[in-house]
Amino acid sequence: MFRKIFAAAITMLPFAGHAQEIGANFNHDPEIIDFEYLQKTPVEWVRTTPYIFEYIRGEKDPATSPGLQNVIDAKKKGYKVAFGFRWDFNKFKLPIPAPGSAEEKKYFAVAAAILDRVGPYVDVFKLGNEPNLETMPRDLQLNAEGVVPLVRFTERLLTEVVEPYYQKHAELQRPDVYTGSLPRLFLKEEQKKPGVIGLIQLAQKNPRIKGLAVHLHISDSLEMEEAFRFVRSIMPDKPIIIPEFSLFRLYNRHVSDKLGDSKEGKAFAEKYGYPADMKLYEWYSKANSERVSATEWADMFASRKWFPPHFMLTYYRYFQKYGVILATYGFLSQSAPAKMGPGSPTWFINPIFPMKSLQPQPDGSFTPNPLWFDDFTDIVNRGKQHAQ
Repeated sequence: MFRKIFAAAITMLPFAGHAQEIGANFNHDPEIIDFEYLQKTPVEWVRTTPYIFEYIRGEKDPATSPGLQNVIDAKKKGYKVAFGFRWDFNKFKLPIPAPGSAEEKKYFAVAAAILDRVGPYVDVFKLGNEPNLETMPRDLQLNAEGVVPLVRFTERLLTEVVEPYYQKHAELQRPDVYTGSLPRLFLKEEQKKPGVIGLIQLAQKNPRIKGLAVHLHISDSLEMEEAFRFVRSIMPDKPIIIPEFSLFRLYNRHVSDKLGDSKEGKAFAEKYGYPADMKLYEWYSKANSERVSATEWADMFASRKWFPPHFMLTYYRYFQKYGVILATYGFLSQSAPAKMGPGSPTWFINPIFPMKSLQPQPDGSFTPNPLWFDDFTDIVNRGKQHAQ
């Protein structure tokens, strides 16, 4: 059923005229941007959103951070850069500061210091990262003044930090600015949050904001369709960018499946000498702790009835349908737990180069992910052709 859903024909809308460029996502760790491996694909875009509280708390210095230097170097090497900050208010149990407060001034001073360093090298600036998850719940609701603190803070980040910087440096090309990035928009609970609705309305109504950033970590294409439908009900025409996308939720559903739960699964287990009742999370532990061959990796996923091959091509068709102009995909392994359990996250399946799970090539270089590499290269090239 899942394969049928992903293979279903998608009726094209007028948005199909937009270019759908595809790039490399390094999440919140610009330190791992690797130009050697970027050159192994045709990507022209690099995306990263550093943890700004690492700078606010003094753990990193905007003036000397190697990660920020990687952002600068990416632009100098000819890549286009999508940049922004991850505001972990919820992680640190911090309320969003009041306008003009000492705390807000402190936060914005750090943001301005980072922008002083990387501002000339940014092509897209995102005003947040998963703020509906990284904000304290009360700050996603209307306060006593009838204002959603998250929405006000986001707009003030634009008016108090981003706009003044580019007005001061008129010789620079101001980057396109996006609100977001909003995940889980297919869930009714997210669609009801005033903070979520308010950020999409802000993108729609503010002429200084180009559009909206959305994350699509999904379990099937119906969730993707619903997320886009919801966004387009509030923001009908402005561009969408997708800084993160994956089948993470699908993988998580199946971590406790047995290897031998089907004829194909039993054949895989027998071929590689595993017990048929071995759980997927146990096999994942082996891959992440010992690393497996690309052939074994590909064979295991081919033995799963739920795994949809060529899902990137399906994503690309939806990007065309709903006016996505840029999407970036996980590029290098980051989280790859050596000891997996039934509730462990499965981000390590995604990367284009999953070097923490796959054996290296004979020359010692990282092995491309056989699940995605060819299709990723294909859609990157398609996007480049349409952008010309």
